Amino acid sequence: MRKIFILILLISSTTTSQIQLPIDFENNQISNEDIIDFNGGSGYVVYSPQIDSENPSENVGVIIRDGGDIWAGSYIELDNYLDFSTNTTLNMRVLSPYPGLMVKFKIEGDQGDFPSEPATERDAYTTTTNQWELLSWDFSGEPSNTYRKLVLMFDFGTIGDGTINSTFYFDDIYQTDPSGGLNQMDLPVTFEDPNVYYVLTDFGGNGPSTILETTDGNYARVEKNSGAETWAGVTIGTGNGFINEIPVTNTDTKMYVHVYVSGTEQTGIPVRLKIEDSNDPTKSVETESFTTQSGEWETMEFDFSNEAEGTAELNANYNFDMASIFFNFGSTGNQNIVYYFDNVSFGSALSTNENILSEYKLYPNPFIDKINIFGIAGNELVVINDILGKEVYRGIGVEKINLSNYVKGTYFLTISKGSRNNTFKIIKK
Repeated sequence: MRKIFILILLISSTTTSQIQLPIDFENNQISNEDIIDFNGGSGYVVYSPQIDSENPSENVGVIIRDGGDIWAGSYIELDNYLDFSTNTTLNMRVLSPYPGLMVKFKIEGDQGDFPSEPATERDAYTTTTNQWELLSWDFSGEPSNTYRKLVLMFDFGTIGDGTINSTFYFDDIYQTDPSGGLNQMDLPVTFEDPNVYYVLTDFGGNGPSTILETTDGNYARVEKNSGAETWAGVTIGTGNGFINEIPVTNTDTKMYVHVYVSGTEQTGIPVRLKIEDSNDPTKSVETESFTTQSGEWETMEFDFSNEAEGTAELNANYNFDMASIFFNFGSTGNQNIVYYFDNVSFGSALSTNENILSEYKLYPNPFIDKINIFGIAGNELVVINDILGKEVYRGIGVEKINLSNYVKGTYFLTISKGSRNNTFKIIKK
């Protein structure tokens, strides 16, 4: 096995300023001594191996994993606590050897030795090979003035081998407000209101889940990959939950979701819905329903007076304001099966969804620098127009578009193949 040797010059100098966000590794902001390693990770400040328009910085961080544990990594301790009152998302530029690897971002307090308490973590996945990309982790619902350690675990779940396949570069760690000033989600969830910040939060290795915006309607797309936990799912919104409580009573106990399953002819797939108090996850109730269709939209009913086996009974005195959905609960994932859902409501079902599913997926959306297109065959025409209808981009068979120089706002991306057109609304933050 051939090991990788760092030929680029390691930067070892004394930190001259406070360690606080944003972190860009320039001007001796971070020294090698500020990057603390654990369980087989080795972190350094180095000269960037790839200076380009995606990341023009000269200095970056690197973590090399060689043996140790599946959670090996490094961490940086800030001088001040994180403030999540407005900017709830942590962002970081990453250059990785291959797409699809999990980057676990954990934040910790300072109670006790490492690993410290309190602590919470989020996952994101790389999408490119040896190219800089921006990953984001949504920490909505987490308290301010609590966390100060930034713990990075690249390719979580595997053992590093010290080669280029276990070498991960990172840069530009900073916070943003992903909502862009839009309203918090609330029931019913239709993914159609332009004034609402729609977001999905994966957990348990689920995803990546995305919201598709097409001329045929908007809906959520969920993947449960083979490496996901059996309890993997997605929260409908952020950790802050809905803006209003779900009005559950002892007699009014039902929610409805439109569901579409593709990639299999199987029916009877268990779909679990959980509602809880966003401020106290111990206050929750779960129920389960089973699919009856494949390749067609169906309306699924979830009755919380009939709790899932082994879970708590409904307590209507709880303040339920958050919902999470689990597809094929209790089973391992299958990347060939894709789940879609829409029109999440309480009390009564919304009208049947007759959407035609698009073969294309755009992510992330909203985006900051670039947007990726999944499903491109190679000969499609891709055109982007601004909100006034002016064409601002045109390309053939492109899977990634760099829009870092575009002004913030709403654009419309159209993919044309033969006589068929698919138009998506995209938002640059």
